[in-house]
Amino acid sequence: MQSNEHIFAVIEPNEAGDTSLGIATDLVASGGKATLVLLLNKQVRDQFRQFADSEDLDVHIGEAVALNRLVEAYTSRVGGQDTLAIVADSSSSARDLLDAAAETHATSIVIPQQLAARRNLRKLVSDAHIPVLVTPAA
Repeated sequence: MQSNEHIFAVIEPNEAGDTSLGIATDLVASGGKATLVLLLNKQVRDQFRQFADSEDLDVHIGEAVALNRLVEAYTSRVGGQDTLAIVADSSSSARDLLDAAAETHATSIVIPQQLAARRNLRKLVSDAHIPVLVTPAA
């Protein structure tokens, strides 16, 4: 039986113990859908540039290759043919993420506590018109 649940999982790559990813994986395994929102911070962007340098690639091409690999790694961990990935800057506003959640027809949002506490994302919890699960800090 197919689940109608569609989780909008906010993830910051390189954060240890990201519970949003685990919850999305469990939901997809039970027949639901997931949209992963990868919030890229300065550290991840620096790693993309280092990758470009190490592979002797143009910075833009190297960043694109690294980004594609990152997206593929996260979506393959979650599984599901309908798993989408959205890439956003870590400074994205709660309003931007709420709009994206609405566009994907998400039925719930999951966000780690350390992200939900950020100034730019605090209203994600209070202004959402769908359930928001704030997971414990890693």
